[in-house]
Amino acid sequence: MSAPHGLPMTSGLVERWWLADLQTKVPDPTTRSAVIASIGGFLKDVHRHEWQPDLPRTAFIYDDMPARPHPEPRFIPEQVIRQMETPQALGQFPSPDGKLIVEILIACGLRLKDARTLPFDCIVRDADNNPYLAWLNRKMADRPAFFPLAEELAEKVGIQQAAVLDRFPGGSPWLFPAIHSNIDGSRHVTSTRLREQLERWLEQLNLTDEHGRPIRVTFHQFRHTVGTRLINADVPQPVVQALLDHMSPDMTAIYARLHNSTLREHWLKAVKINADGELASIATDHPLADAAWARLSMVRAKVTLPNGYCGAPVQTDCEYANPCLDCRFFITTPEFLGQHRRQREDTVRMIADAEAAGHRRVAEKNSRTLIKLDTIIGALESARDGQIVAGGKVEELDATG
Repeated sequence: MSAPHGLPMTSGLVERWWLADLQTKVPDPTTRSAVIASIGGFLKDVHRHEWQPDLPRTAFIYDDMPARPHPEPRFIPEQVIRQMETPQALGQFPSPDGKLIVEILIACGLRLKDARTLPFDCIVRDADNNPYLAWLNRKMADRPAFFPLAEELAEKVGIQQAAVLDRFPGGSPWLFPAIHSNIDGSRHVTSTRLREQLERWLEQLNLTDEHGRPIRVTFHQFRHTVGTRLINADVPQPVVQALLDHMSPDMTAIYARLHNSTLREHWLKAVKINADGELASIATDHPLADAAWARLSMVRAKVTLPNGYCGAPVQTDCEYANPCLDCRFFITTPEFLGQHRRQREDTVRMIADAEAAGHRRVAEKNSRTLIKLDTIIGALESARDGQIVAGGKVEELDATG
């Protein structure tokens, strides 16, 4: 870099000439910031190591970084992600381990580095046997984080674990060990291999936007898509921040404005009863306390039942014929006691009608519902403050933490 017309290189000259010229030649503020930072670092080293003694000390770049534009969410359009997440489309991914990584990214919104460096033992379960993905936030010095999983995806992780042990009987520290040059399983899969496979997969899918134009997708867009989907499902921003393990609300604010900051406090004070009519809680000092709270908050915000709440992960399909009374994710509160009593009256009447008509199976099914309702009603009537029921196990609610 030389000054025009042999003028001495000073800070004023840098500002008037070089930075102004750079603004014209490099209009993108992000790229321009990177260039300025590089040149500024170079000038510091020139002074520090005295590479150019003739260079004046005033030849320096101070606070000359351009204002960065407000970041916009880079989510994958819903029309496009729906094309990608079908079983048929996922089945075309070039490798089984890469396919599972994509499924994890779609479901949990991890960064690619965090997904490809998942530890081998990455599935943990809470007191209700709900699965969570235990991952490490590599951007934050390997900070542990948790994301609720659908049971189906947890089973796929188990299949991958079995494949790793079959390949490395002595074990590997990684859920996704590298395919090549990895005789002892000590290396994890590389981003280069996964990005190459993603490009091949996208070419096969021939994805188009709503206007029929070809569209390109990056791995990091899955993270933005998960955040955007959660916000659009009315999940409170603090819950999204906890699920994605953002460092600050500002990062989550890319998807939405901050709101409902006291949701967890309200949840901890709520009395809840599950389908078995038992009182339970999640100890606030348990490593999964925040993750369990996020799971319940995530669904309670959107999925409210006529007589309670569904606590199943948003990705989970309901497999229960009865309106959630048989579901281990079912949660209810005393405010629904009147509805439970009315449902009990209707159920007793249906049993009598079915028995009179000789419909044995209908009577049996409703008899099971009646037993459930009696259990739930009894538990609601005897519930005390500071106790909840979830997943069929009774625990005291510790709301002091």
